[in-house]
Amino acid sequence: MESSATGTRCRKCGTHVTQQFARVFGDNGDEVHGCPECTTYREMQAGDHLSGESEPADTSP
Repeated sequence: MESSATGTRCRKCGTHVTQQFARVFGDNGDEVHGCPECTTYREMQAGDHLSGESEPADTSP
């Protein structure tokens, strides 16, 4: 997450996000790796936007 005079930004696309968004959808350091501009809400809720931290899909019948 980049903090600057303009605020917090998505590391993937650079779009501004709020501090609250970073706390909810960011990683443990509040770094945002995907936002609504570059990631779907479904991916964010599942954690798919976090590098290597999502749970594997259930492939059992």
